[in-house]
Amino acid sequence: MDRPPDNDTESAANGVCSTRRRTNAYLFAAAFLLLLVLCFAALDEMVVEVVQPLQHNALLMALAEVGQFLGNRLGSILLVALVIILAWRRWKKAALIAVVATLTQSAVVELIKALTGRPRPIVVEEDGVSPGFYGLGFEGNSFPSGHATFAFTLATVAAAFFPRARAPVYALATFIAISRVMLDKHYLSDVIAGALLGYTIAVFFLWAWMPRRETNGESEHE
Repeated sequence: MDRPPDNDTESAANGVCSTRRRTNAYLFAAAFLLLLVLCFAALDEMVVEVVQPLQHNALLMALAEVGQFLGNRLGSILLVALVIILAWRRWKKAALIAVVATLTQSAVVELIKALTGRPRPIVVEEDGVSPGFYGLGFEGNSFPSGHATFAFTLATVAAAFFPRARAPVYALATFIAISRVMLDKHYLSDVIAGALLGYTIAVFFLWAWMPRRETNGESEHE
């Protein structure tokens, strides 16, 4: 009969897992910062140039409008309600986390928008405003993307309750984020920053209000 692991062995294993998680988090943060730098330096303008010819495609623009709707007020309410309903017996916990996380991300996004003052691509093109970050007092609200932040906040919450649906919920969040670039409402860096911000906010509330085994993907629905 196998002997159960002693406390020292279990503590060592937990320490290794914790170190790996920290290392992965640092690597992810470094990769994210590098990507943002690349976006600011060149990718933002390159993506705008690539997207402009695609805006003449009626089907692509119709899909982009769908993505925009899902991130708008009514669409976002419907998505939050869907997550709560599908949580079934855990609907109270789902409601608490989903509502608080999405309200928090909305407040944080508005604060950052006000502080950065970045004009949207469509404003740069139509009004001749120079692209950049103008800071507090400028009526620019491009950075970060509110749609992308909301989408990845809710996707992260949904993935915690429905681990097997991670791929489709993150695909939907990505679709919503891309729609903002397609519609000339945001730069690539806006949606990337929004995605990371939404993920971070959701993880914070998930860790605070859900057991560790659930935030690690071991949902009772599995």
